[in-house]
Amino acid sequence: MDVRWLEDFLALVDLRNFTRAAEFRNVSQAAFSRRIQSLEQWLGTPLVIKGASPVRLTDAGEQFRDSARIAVERLFEARSSIRASQFDVMTQVRIAMPSVLARSEFKRILDAFGDRNRSSFSVIVGATSDVVARYLAGDADILFTHDCPAIPVHDNLTQHRRLHIRKDVFQPYASKDPARRDRFDFPGSKSRPVPLITYSQKAYFTRLFEHLLDRNKGVLPYKQRVQCDMSDVLKEVIASGYGIGWLPQSAVEPLDTAPISAIGGPEWRLEIDICAFRPQKTLSPNIEKVWTMLEQSTAFERVDQGEMK
Repeated sequence: MDVRWLEDFLALVDLRNFTRAAEFRNVSQAAFSRRIQSLEQWLGTPLVIKGASPVRLTDAGEQFRDSARIAVERLFEARSSIRASQFDVMTQVRIAMPSVLARSEFKRILDAFGDRNRSSFSVIVGATSDVVARYLAGDADILFTHDCPAIPVHDNLTQHRRLHIRKDVFQPYASKDPARRDRFDFPGSKSRPVPLITYSQKAYFTRLFEHLLDRNKGVLPYKQRVQCDMSDVLKEVIASGYGIGWLPQSAVEPLDTAPISAIGGPEWRLEIDICAFRPQKTLSPNIEKVWTMLEQSTAFERVDQGEMK
């Protein structure tokens, strides 16, 4: 039995949809379905009711759900405990952060410590959903990520300590080049929909974009043109005049030299936070020291006052 089968099953329990659960687990739907079937074969009984939408569990699935959750938690707790007994892990701070923040924030985080901390750092970088999942699985001590009270990045993080680092803004951008910018209107019309440059469907920023659409009652005729999870790629495509796209301002800074600029009114902007998360439990002395230095740092407050427009 593969522990990933249990994680897949729990994702399906939480999301109640095979497609969304497969995307969350970053596997194809076919591979995800095979792993659920493998778990059912190992147990000797079906766990989900075939054809039900949203997904519903069988009686056996309901019975197995809590056992699976406890088993996964205990396995990862055991792994964390074993790792914590090793000297290298005790002296190294494991950080998880999305690629978009690694570009803009990691050096600021190191600068916040200055010469007061001699810790070494290992950094897990990837898509927001992936690094959040790895942090929750115990692969990192501290998570840096975007978060928004209206659309939390992950419900399970409400059980963790949250530290506000600085503000950010999620807003639409277009090329600064007038010739490229004039190719389309914003917010467009039914006859001339906005060519949209966007993150993939499973990305956290797509959820923020959909929240903005709902807030504006969907009055944005658009046609999706490019979809990608890398903010730098989206920024280049927007700068080349292929369309408009929503990005966090932190991905565009420094603003004065960026090839793109914000468009639209305040109704199309969403204030978001850059935050750090850590477990509630007491961590190693080295990690506790790093967290305390983050709490006491004023470097990020100066960023808020000096860069946010």
